[in-house]
Amino acid sequence: MSDKQATATAPAANSAPRPSFIPRLTFFQIFIRLLPAILFALYTYSKKGAFQPPLCIAFGVNCPRNPTHLSGLLERPDYYGQVLRYYGNLFTQHEDLGGSLAVFVDGQPVIDIFAGAKDLAKMQTYNNKTLQQVYSTGKVIEGIVIAQLVDQGKLDYEKKIAEYWPEFAQNGKEDVRLVDLMTHESGVPFLDDDDKANYFSWSHLADQKSFSERLARQPHLFDGKKTRAYHAFNRGWYLNEIVRRVDPKGRTIGQIVEQDLMTAYSDLELYYAKLPKESDWEERLSPMHDYPVLRILGRLILPRAIQTNKYLGHPGTLPLHSMVRKAVYNKFGTASMASKALTPRFAPMPKYFRIKEAHTIESTSFSLKTNAHSLARIASMMANGGASTHPGEEPNLLSKDAYTKATTFHSTETCEVTGEALPLSAGGWVKTRNFYGDGPLKDVEVQGWGGAGGSLMVWIEELGIGFAYVTNAFGAPETVLGDYRAKTLLDRVVYARKQELGLLPKPAEK
Repeated sequence: MSDKQATATAPAANSAPRPSFIPRLTFFQIFIRLLPAILFALYTYSKKGAFQPPLCIAFGVNCPRNPTHLSGLLERPDYYGQVLRYYGNLFTQHEDLGGSLAVFVDGQPVIDIFAGAKDLAKMQTYNNKTLQQVYSTGKVIEGIVIAQLVDQGKLDYEKKIAEYWPEFAQNGKEDVRLVDLMTHESGVPFLDDDDKANYFSWSHLADQKSFSERLARQPHLFDGKKTRAYHAFNRGWYLNEIVRRVDPKGRTIGQIVEQDLMTAYSDLELYYAKLPKESDWEERLSPMHDYPVLRILGRLILPRAIQTNKYLGHPGTLPLHSMVRKAVYNKFGTASMASKALTPRFAPMPKYFRIKEAHTIESTSFSLKTNAHSLARIASMMANGGASTHPGEEPNLLSKDAYTKATTFHSTETCEVTGEALPLSAGGWVKTRNFYGDGPLKDVEVQGWGGAGGSLMVWIEELGIGFAYVTNAFGAPETVLGDYRAKTLLDRVVYARKQELGLLPKPAEK
């Protein structure tokens, strides 16, 4: 036998037989044995609150010790004090980081608060100078500008878009009306990537002529059939093409907002594109802080009974939107309508809609930078039927007729993008008496819209409420219309208002 053969057949010097007490386990068996520890770790992680530095959540080190900053106005604390206490608890439990909350009742502010911090280390105070991107909540203001143009006779919800923009009438869009666009039924929920003539990127927005042609060229995705499919980003781009053509000065929605709305109501700050100063981008605009992915995984795995338990979780927590589960388990597919409409190639994650390049030119369906005071102030006029809450001192927001047209119920259809069936008005806002839960909000008509991350702007006519919640703590996606934080706050506001008016059921006599 050769030396080479001897070497090949001899046992390795350092090898040793596996001890009989160490079992051979498959990967699946190891996972099953570790599952209790994994679940406990996820639960512990979720209980520590989402919006803290990672080292603090994981190891309890480097945790901010600064008390929560909270300043502003609270009126009638006997009624609305409990709303503010709940809002404060969101910060102490690290379910919120920084933001603003404003509530107007009969045109007067009862809550107008700025709270928390702009950074996870809580070194930068979130104050009354801070601005926040509110994503689709900006669609409310967008819709109000359209309603004002209807009020002025420049637009009509029932007219075809082609009457204002002839180039739009191609590729199946010839019969699409303005109201179809407002209610996300115009067949253009996204820009098709197959258009090689002009592959979309942020820089294309700056070339107005080229981008206008690109929008007009987009085919109707349902062959002209009216179908609801959420226009998460596109609605504002299409509306601006219409608005520029009917406004005597050729202005965009954002320009009308800054030149008309902010002039008529001097306490408003509403910016769809660039901020007043270049330095404002760093000094005034708060960054967004994303909801941790591990917490989303935990909420997908842990039973709902644990997540909403009074002692083990957060009772108000809503289930994650069905789209989250589809995304995690890759059931969307890269070519699905939901994927193209909500996570386009040029911006596959929410953070790409925050970069400065995305705000060089306005995109009114997602680019609004503002605060809760501004949104609630406008919502209070909508709750007043579009009329000024300070008659004689400022103009009406809308005439009674225009308000009625805009808020008239249009339809309830299941959305091909989100899977939700929301009742919408002609103005494109939700109009529902089934907004949240079986508490004080039950059977109360709520109108408005929310944005990705949790911001919310709504009004309630019957109670004279204008409400806005703005946050830099980008919450987990639960519904199209905000998450449990804003909805619980609104529920408590309605409770306070009903208590104030003596509308709460009297306790049964013993």
